[in-house]
Amino acid sequence: MWYILFIMSKKFDLTQNRPRRGQLVLFVARNGKVRLGEVLADPISTQEELQVQDAGAARSRIKFRDVVLNLGASKDGLLGAQQRLEKIAGEIEIDLLLESHPEWQKSSGISIRVITEEYFGKDAESQQEAAMYLALQRDHRFTISGEKALYRPPSPKPRRKRTEHERQQLFESLRATMTEALQKDWGAEEMAAHPLGKKLARLARAALEQRRLYPEIWRKEFVIHLHSLNTLTGYREARHLLFHWLQKVGRIPAEADLFVFSEPVLRRHARRLSRPEVSDQLSVSSNQFSVISGQKSEIGNGQPEFVVTIDNPETTDRDDALSFQRTENGIAVGVHTPLLGDLVPRKTLFDEWAYDVGASAYLPHRKVPMLPHYISNDLGSLNEGGERPVLSFYFELNQEQPPRLSRVVCEHMPIKLNTDYESVDKLLPEASWEKLLQQQGERGFVNPESRGIHVAVQTWAQAAVQLEKQRLAKGARIFKRDDVDVRVDAAGVVHLRQVSRDSVAHRLVAEWMIAANQAAAQFCHENNLPCIYRVQENLLPEREDEEPAARSHARAQLKPERAPHQDLGVDGYTQITSPLRRYGDLVMQRQIVAFLQTGQPQYSQTDLWARALAIEEMTRRIQRLESRADFYWKCVYLSQHPGETYAAQIGRSQGHTPRIILQIVDLDLRLFVPPSGIEGIEERKIPPHYSPKEVQAVCLAMDADKAVMRFQLV
Repeated sequence: MWYILFIMSKKFDLTQNRPRRGQLVLFVARNGKVRLGEVLADPISTQEELQVQDAGAARSRIKFRDVVLNLGASKDGLLGAQQRLEKIAGEIEIDLLLESHPEWQKSSGISIRVITEEYFGKDAESQQEAAMYLALQRDHRFTISGEKALYRPPSPKPRRKRTEHERQQLFESLRATMTEALQKDWGAEEMAAHPLGKKLARLARAALEQRRLYPEIWRKEFVIHLHSLNTLTGYREARHLLFHWLQKVGRIPAEADLFVFSEPVLRRHARRLSRPEVSDQLSVSSNQFSVISGQKSEIGNGQPEFVVTIDNPETTDRDDALSFQRTENGIAVGVHTPLLGDLVPRKTLFDEWAYDVGASAYLPHRKVPMLPHYISNDLGSLNEGGERPVLSFYFELNQEQPPRLSRVVCEHMPIKLNTDYESVDKLLPEASWEKLLQQQGERGFVNPESRGIHVAVQTWAQAAVQLEKQRLAKGARIFKRDDVDVRVDAAGVVHLRQVSRDSVAHRLVAEWMIAANQAAAQFCHENNLPCIYRVQENLLPEREDEEPAARSHARAQLKPERAPHQDLGVDGYTQITSPLRRYGDLVMQRQIVAFLQTGQPQYSQTDLWARALAIEEMTRRIQRLESRADFYWKCVYLSQHPGETYAAQIGRSQGHTPRIILQIVDLDLRLFVPPSGIEGIEERKIPPHYSPKEVQAVCLAMDADKAVMRFQLV
């Protein structure tokens, strides 16, 4: 039986009867249909929106004005309530009402509350009114408009669906219209006046945002068509052409950002983070959080001597730290991540936002954090001088054996220092990782009488060497690569910085993060906790020109069962060290913390797996977006520095349509250059790409938006 906690008044009063989390509401969706949904989070006092989920698990954000009924909470849940309403709606006889009130057929609109009272009586309950909404909606003679039902005589002929031939004709018409729009340089007025203007704009946005508003084959063929028009438009990149064209015809705001706008989820997330009322949603205030953080937990062997974060100089969201502690048995190293249980509780608005976007996006010109700035950069960040609740993984050090996981605890930890990789490298007497490998085993970790931060850093580095050797013995692969960090200042000037991932500081941090993630997977496995494992078991198919030792593994996949990660050389692996930046890490943190506190997991395997699959695709889309943004701004850097010479490699791809590949080594930038864009070498003398020629390339011209370039080889 369905129990309603309270009965809705005749008119929905937003000020006195605001829906709360867990309550059921009847709302008008974007397509004009009335649907039943469950409120996912309590609304902010100044917010005019609700986040709801319908019986089909589809989530949407709606305005308060779109809510027509608040049905309260139901013990039967959303599905039970939906079934109850459908049953009542199926028993309503609309024809009986029309026979009794023929004047309704001539009315401009009848109040649905009046219709409900006429059918069920003056004391009709809100569930009966909700059922009336559904019954009228299913009757094609009525159209729901807010609180009224409009009667429309049945059409003599239902609308006929287009045949496949007609659909193809429509697509060809849209393609031809796009060509005409580009040739005649249409603006907003011409688009609005054309009968296919709206459809063309929707197709263009669907292709830009990779959305399913139109069939995938349409979007792909549309992009191919745009590429064929590059001599007309000057654009070799369809995404940039679509973005600037949609801006010109008024379908995208002039101030919109190309990369953020092209990802609808990220665009929505950035917009809601910028709202001034976001801080009102925090479930614990800054003062309360300081009090909570001040309640130190008892640690058997005392507090660590040093708790240090090591990041890039510009990092503000610090979500992992290393600690050094002397114990009765020797030395313990801790890996710590901020506990976010009080800041981002499950099923709150910020939790739903983080679930929606999946991960933070780090673009050269802006950052879109997964969580609001005052959480990711302040209350949740491991900032120097503060004390934070953390989830800690402690490892015991032994000169003879690799570090071993000793305990996993929740505690409060004072953060002693925020530093960067270059500063850490300066504290180490060894100039390179290779020298550490040679010296490992020749001496102990530290002198018991030694003090100072340099002692902790040397200990972390020497123990990290042991961790790497252990992984290498299990078949791990070491990827040595220098990165080029790209940053754009407020004036639009691009700055590049060479970052060596082979430095001692980078590699020691990487080893300890791998160790913590491996320890989290081990903890879940030993305690039978549902877990999101990252697995890499299989080798890619062998190629004839590839050495057996150089064979690479397939991309890591998510699995609910523990299995090896071959490239990392570990028996089991999950991710937990970046809860401020990745939602999957936050979920796994909750899973382990719940077990430590209650002995039970917070997520079932089914719930955990559903969340993992949902966020993985969005996370990969963000990674591809970051790569595209890096590529674009490196091209902008070339355009800002004409005439400069760069070390490069040139080669030609194979196939029916070979392309010239110019790899600018100094920028870690791979360009496909048309033959007309290369001077100083004959095209037939360009070697295959797998044996490129070393050259010096001078950038003569570069248009990052149109991907038009010209280089002189010397």
